[in-house]
Amino acid sequence: MLSAVGFTLQWGVSNVINWAYVDFMTLVAFLDYTFTHYLHWNFWPAAILSVLLIGVLSLAMNQLLVQPFLKRGIKFFNMLIVTFGLGTIVQYLIEVIWGPTFFSITVGGQQPIHVVGVKLTVAQLIIIGVAAASMVGFHLLLTRTDLGKAMRAVSVDPSLAQVSGIRTNAVLNMAWFLSGVLCGMAGLVLAFNTASFDSTTGTVYILQILAVVVLGGIGSPYGAMGAALIIGLVGEWAALLINPYFNVVVSLLALIVVLLWRPQGLFRSLTSGSGGGTA
Repeated sequence: MLSAVGFTLQWGVSNVINWAYVDFMTLVAFLDYTFTHYLHWNFWPAAILSVLLIGVLSLAMNQLLVQPFLKRGIKFFNMLIVTFGLGTIVQYLIEVIWGPTFFSITVGGQQPIHVVGVKLTVAQLIIIGVAAASMVGFHLLLTRTDLGKAMRAVSVDPSLAQVSGIRTNAVLNMAWFLSGVLCGMAGLVLAFNTASFDSTTGTVYILQILAVVVLGGIGSPYGAMGAALIIGLVGEWAALLINPYFNVVVSLLALIVVLLWRPQGLFRSLTSGSGGGTA
């Protein structure tokens, strides 16, 4: 859910599919591993700094790469290739710095407890709580602040927003920073819930993220939340009743069905009416 919301935010405000997004999800795990295992930091300082660094890198990507290319009139598909190239660079840099081996992050609070009949660890409950709080905070940002209104205005028409007095560059930078923070949080959640990770861990989730974003409606954070819940539940049921590999298959089938039936997605976009997150 966190990964899809950040991904669709970038797509909505900049009309860019950032293929490097999943590689930043991987990078945050290696940063956290470095802080906790080599520098011996505690869990929370390491996690917070790792996430903020991904936010800064995302902002830098927008400022130094995305915006210069967009101002030159680069085509949508060509921009996709640029972000794919950046993601490949990030992936190889991870291998150069940390090596092509597998790593793992140990999180405390692994004692299982029962919550409404479901067995969860304390760490998982904390992760769920942080994710839920982040989504509530993001909702309040979009609906209750001038920044949220400015993001919606920029996503509709950047030129008109600029003429109206909105500092579009600042809004875009903030949107990319926030989406980077969500990306970092998603990457840490992924690392905490997998036995081990390497430089390619994040890349296997790009199709699922795309499926969630398209299903929810491009540029719709609320749609991404709803679609992530739908695909997650259906995928888990398919994995349980049929085969574990059907988790991914369900995501792709949902993507195909939605594109055929409702190309704009099941939910309204960031720029639509109140049902899609507008004021």
